[in-house]
Amino acid sequence: MRSLLQDLKYGLRMLAKNPGFTAVALLTLALGIGATTAIFSVVNAVMIRPLPFHNPDRLVRVVSYRLRDGIDDNASYPDFLDWRDQNHVFERMGVFETSGFALTVGGQAVHLSGATVSADMFSLLGVKPLLGRTSLPGEDKPGAVNGGDAVLLSNKLWRERFGADPGVVGRTIELDYKAATIVGVMPDGFQFPLQGGRIDLWTTIARDSEDGENSMAAQRGAHYLDVIARLKPNVTIAQAQAEMSTIVTGLNKQYPEIAPRGARIVPEHSYLVRDVRPALLALLGAVGCVLLIACANVANLLLARSASRQREMAIRAALGAGKGRMVRQVLTESLVLALAGGALGALLSVWLIGFLMRLIPVDGPRLAEIHLDSQVLLFTICLSLLTGLLFGMAPALQVSRSRLSETLKEGGRSATQGIYRHRARGALVVAEVAVAAMLLVGAGLLIQTFASLERVDPGFAPHRVMAFAVQLPGSRYSTARALDVFQQILARVNHLPGVRSASALFPLPLNGGEVETMFGVEERPVAEVERPRTAYTWVEPGLFRTLGIPILQGRDFTPQDDLKSTPVVIINHTLAERFFPNENPVGKRIKPGIGNGYPHPPMREIIGVVGDVKLHGLQAEVTPAVYVSVAQSPFDGLNVVVRTEVDPASVITAARNEVAAVDKDIPVFDVKTLDQYVSESIAAPHVISLLLGIFAGLALALAAVGLYGVIAYSVVQRTHEFGVRMALGAERQDVLKMVVRRGLALTLAGVGIGLTGALALTRLLAGLLFGVRPNDAATFAGVLLLMTIVALLASYIPARRATKVDPMVALRYE
Repeated sequence: MRSLLQDLKYGLRMLAKNPGFTAVALLTLALGIGATTAIFSVVNAVMIRPLPFHNPDRLVRVVSYRLRDGIDDNASYPDFLDWRDQNHVFERMGVFETSGFALTVGGQAVHLSGATVSADMFSLLGVKPLLGRTSLPGEDKPGAVNGGDAVLLSNKLWRERFGADPGVVGRTIELDYKAATIVGVMPDGFQFPLQGGRIDLWTTIARDSEDGENSMAAQRGAHYLDVIARLKPNVTIAQAQAEMSTIVTGLNKQYPEIAPRGARIVPEHSYLVRDVRPALLALLGAVGCVLLIACANVANLLLARSASRQREMAIRAALGAGKGRMVRQVLTESLVLALAGGALGALLSVWLIGFLMRLIPVDGPRLAEIHLDSQVLLFTICLSLLTGLLFGMAPALQVSRSRLSETLKEGGRSATQGIYRHRARGALVVAEVAVAAMLLVGAGLLIQTFASLERVDPGFAPHRVMAFAVQLPGSRYSTARALDVFQQILARVNHLPGVRSASALFPLPLNGGEVETMFGVEERPVAEVERPRTAYTWVEPGLFRTLGIPILQGRDFTPQDDLKSTPVVIINHTLAERFFPNENPVGKRIKPGIGNGYPHPPMREIIGVVGDVKLHGLQAEVTPAVYVSVAQSPFDGLNVVVRTEVDPASVITAARNEVAAVDKDIPVFDVKTLDQYVSESIAAPHVISLLLGIFAGLALALAAVGLYGVIAYSVVQRTHEFGVRMALGAERQDVLKMVVRRGLALTLAGVGIGLTGALALTRLLAGLLFGVRPNDAATFAGVLLLMTIVALLASYIPARRATKVDPMVALRYE
């Protein structure tokens, strides 16, 4: 222990004695360790940390999917009830959906985000309320609570809207313009579901059952719920899967009129991170590569520094120090340097985590849990120790292999110009360049992906279009009155100064709230279970003009297309091409599976064909889509879209006032421009390409610095050689070429290895790419050209220095 403390003190003195070297090494390590710590904090919160529920390893997601095409879908409430009653592998099963709510407080309605859940959901999760109780199983039915449906408040909503009143339990509130009773308040930090944004309150499935046989909860074909379950002790996922497969097979036979479905059992944690796992692993691998390059740079610095310490080591050996002791001294200094760099990196990571939080899309899972905690700090300490061992191994091996006694001889130069050090430093640079090349290829592919997405035509013109959502109090309005209110709102907004046109639709494209249904073609009747699927959108007249969607055939909706007239529909180009090839679809009739008259909606006449719109995302293929007039298929929540001749933000206040003038209880929410919706739809590829580009740029800079350091050191060591060559007649350009050739050789060797590795590794990025292949030749060629240019620049400066050597001075060198 005493000798270890001596080594520690001596290492600290040596670092203090060389402030320039120490500062460069610490900065390099802080960048590498800080970036790695920041990315790990995200990975830890999202992918590693257990879910914040009781026995989270027993929580599973029961994923319903269509047997016909294998596409995942939601479950219907009747299916869920059968699953729950017939299984023997789950302790509990629950369902949920997220939606918007209107809470009336102080005579004014505000829009909130909430979740509709089955009543025993909180028991399933093993979560207890801060105040009151959770909902009871019997409260899944309408009217089970005296004073309306049971409601639980989030801790944040309780503090913001109810002043943290401990007597709030039992209070009757107006939710969606109907009475509801607060039965509890959840603890601070509780969030469910975890994959979305903020949740303000929870109510039971009774909300979806109020219309009796016509409610969504009563329809076996209405697939809109997510299902979560808790496995019984000692029950495996394979056992649960086998039983659920048996149950759904029986239900498919029992209800042949419903398209056959399957069910997959997935651990809840795995299900939550399924979409972000590839991107997070790619970023963690990229930042790990940056750290490796940082370690290689510090190792090169230590090798260069150790050359000046050879005589010191030789004297220590002469005084009786063994090679083991000297190796320990070198490793101790490396670990001290690494821990100091880790401490700076941890401080840097605090800022980097904040930077990441501003970049990451808000709909990512468990974002609120990302922070620098004890687990992340322990990771940083272990990472620092590991990096210290990594970059300390090169000088330690050099000490163990050197013949230190030769250094004590007069003019001894073998210890400072040994082949080992020359090759070791060159090998480290080759490794740095190889890793940097792989990162540059990955970053180049992802940057091209983002650029390709930006060039995708969404099918509408988003510039200078503002959108906001309105939710009508359906319990207070008849269908006719609701239609009149929408028309009044649109008429008022259309007359605002600076407004070119206004209309409404639901859902918005690219908003993630797509509605799908089956449909039948009158001329080609097939069984319901074999009917194709289509996106379904409610629209007001003038929508296509407002969004800039071209009408290719036929006409637009008019105010005369109402419940008293012939049911009509407009289809997109893809549906027309797929189901009415080589013929005019206008005048044909199709029957969408939802709309007015559900569950027996009417056959509708096609009156127009419009251009394709990217409804599901810019990366997704265009699917068949139908548009139905709100007047013929009443709906109580729409997104108003307003095309302006001025900045859209300048008319939002006036638009709010016009809505309030119609009915002050109608909340206006989700106010955004369509440009924002388009940007948010590609936010994830943007963040990934940006971060990987930053890491690749950092790796390139570190590799260039490492190459420059090796060439510069080589020039200093070969001063005598250059002097001899020039004294014997070598031209300055010959020396210049010799030095640059050395830098290019190291670079091209590293690039060759890196590009070969990239050919294999970029296949792992295939799921993140769009509009570019993993082996894109232009990207690989671009990286080769860029690395060659960097190598020339990094080699040219020390090469110029070599050409200025005075032969007479060089011949007297040592």
